Amino acid sequence: MIGPSESVRSKNHLIFLVILLLLLCGCDKPTLTGVESDKIDTSQDPIQKPINSPEPMIIEFKNSHFTVTPIAEYKLSGMVVGKKTYSDDWEGKISPLDLAIAWGQLAEPEYSQYITYSQRNRWYFYHYKPGRPFDHSYVIPHSSNNHIIPGNKNIALAVKTIQGKNTIAIEGLLVNLMGTYKGQTVTWNTSLSRTDTGNGSCELFYVTKVRIHTKVYE
Repeated sequence: MIGPSESVRSKNHLIFLVILLLLLCGCDKPTLTGVESDKIDTSQDPIQKPINSPEPMIIEFKNSHFTVTPIAEYKLSGMVVGKKTYSDDWEGKISPLDLAIAWGQLAEPEYSQYITYSQRNRWYFYHYKPGRPFDHSYVIPHSSNNHIIPGNKNIALAVKTIQGKNTIAIEGLLVNLMGTYKGQTVTWNTSLSRTDTGNGSCELFYVTKVRIHTKVYE
């Protein structure tokens, strides 16, 4: 039989475990920094503005040193059609996930039903279905694969919560990167065009603001 003191200790221990669990779970959730009730406009092309006097940023981790140079201000609104996380090698540490995003008619249900997307090895691919009302000449300039570099920890937590078919708006910088990893020189450059394909056609996107539906994270 448990005496009163043991019962109290057991209860206190249970309360402590519950509080600890809540704290640990809370550490993995992004902090909401705003709410925007207007509908995200997925019909427009991304907005890109050149930067005349870029200020390089430094990113460092073990055995690594990188200089990140902003090339353009960038804002993209669309529907998430793919999300792929990475953790291997230096690319995965710099950019832990890719987001494939579509806009224009590709973000509309009556059009999205004709196409599927997939991602692997930092590339994204699309596949047509029969009866499609478009071809690659429309898909290429209305979709992109974005290598996401989170601007801070809160952004990193926020982008992890993004799911397929989410409507999002992300802002930040298109960047070029140069540095050393384990003594080797490495480079990673952004695309500045929505119409290129193949190697080098993805956007290297340093993200400073994320909006998922109405929730905003900075």
